[in-house]
Amino acid sequence: MIRLENIYKRFEDTYVLNDVSVDFEKGKCNLIIGSSGSGKTVLMKAMVGLLDIDRGSICYDDRDFVKMSPPEKQDLRKEMGMLFQGGALFDSLNIEENVMFPLNMFSRESYSRKKNLVDSSLERVGLRDVNRKMPAELSGGMKKRVAIARAIVLSPNYLFCDEPNSGLDPKTAIKIDALIKEITLDYNITTVVNSHDMNSVLEIGDKVIYIYQGGKCWEGTKEDVLHTDNEALNNFVFATSMAKQLKNS
Repeated sequence: MIRLENIYKRFEDTYVLNDVSVDFEKGKCNLIIGSSGSGKTVLMKAMVGLLDIDRGSICYDDRDFVKMSPPEKQDLRKEMGMLFQGGALFDSLNIEENVMFPLNMFSRESYSRKKNLVDSSLERVGLRDVNRKMPAELSGGMKKRVAIARAIVLSPNYLFCDEPNSGLDPKTAIKIDALIKEITLDYNITTVVNSHDMNSVLEIGDKVIYIYQGGKCWEGTKEDVLHTDNEALNNFVFATSMAKQLKNS
């Protein structure tokens, strides 16, 4: 579980996160939704240590990340997997080298052991015989699968996904959602997903948090989203659905 308590973050005189408290549950896909500029990306960056917060606590199973020393934070990051928007593969490295990158950074295992972990991770996401290929040789969906393999190669306790369906066609997006859900259950990890895709919310949103103007405006299940009387959330859902229909028309 990841517990956020009274999170504040500001840039200059503007608070982009304002008293956010929420629990992200283990073994579930916890989705953060909100419009551009709502604060959801800042919240995720704060959770993984890319941004320092001004006030509050970020606890990983009762370990306060905010109060840790740099070496302690580094140790905790070994328990985190990160799927970046767009995949963020290294173009100059082949697929095996991309997936092995976290192992080279955090592990002292032998090459043969790391190679076995890479192969296992690639097989888990449905990819075989791609080790020597370069990212440019893969489709967008395959690149996302490689990025997921890299995120899980260290068997993380916590998985963070920033807009995992960005740039994907609807059919491929559904497959990526299903894969994230399967991995969450198989590894029994705490998965946190930033998304504006309502299909993702309705497919895998075990818990949904709606961020509005820097604050937690609503939380519930994917079923609750369709029956809420929260005006801001309803406006967001309607606007998102309309935008997707226009894009696909």
